[in-house]
Amino acid sequence: MSTADSADFEYDVALSFAGEDREYVEEVAASLNKHGIKVFYDRYEQAKLWGKDLYQHLADVYRKRSRYCVMFLSHHYAAKLWTTHERRAAQARAFEENQEYILPVRVDDTEVAGILPTIGYVSAKDFTPLRRSPRTPPALTKNDPPALTKNDPDEEQHLFRSKPGSGPLHRRREVSNSGSFDKRHPHRRR
Repeated sequence: MSTADSADFEYDVALSFAGEDREYVEEVAASLNKHGIKVFYDRYEQAKLWGKDLYQHLADVYRKRSRYCVMFLSHHYAAKLWTTHERRAAQARAFEENQEYILPVRVDDTEVAGILPTIGYVSAKDFTPLRRSPRTPPALTKNDPPALTKNDPDEEQHLFRSKPGSGPLHRRREVSNSGSFDKRHPHRRR
């Protein structure tokens, strides 16, 4: 049985980020936690992490114990040893299971080793964490990544809200303000 087939994960989402990007990630973690989503976020785990071999423990969290890994990619992320370790563990899981596990959020346009430009991502510039939400999102299932939607009181609320004029999903170098689509790949924006 693969890790993704297991019904029980300790975490729904593990957050991988550089300390310099903590302010944004802290808001995401708080929003997830508020909505009952089990999140691995280092500040929530301080008591559990105390005295552990962090190299081994974090590899286990990012490879086996989380349903999804949200990576907050930035120039800080690309330069850090610990984020490289977390990313490699998550990539091993994604490779073994050959399905979506890594959910990238681009804080800036830095290319990060191993994160191909063809992987769909959201931009931190286009989405901000929800601070208030009238409804709790549905429980995450093993096949459904955290959803993205606009902050509309008549719609179900999820992890992020869209800033005006932005779309929910991007592909590197293919996003335009016109919203036109690539005819060969209708699911991709130009």
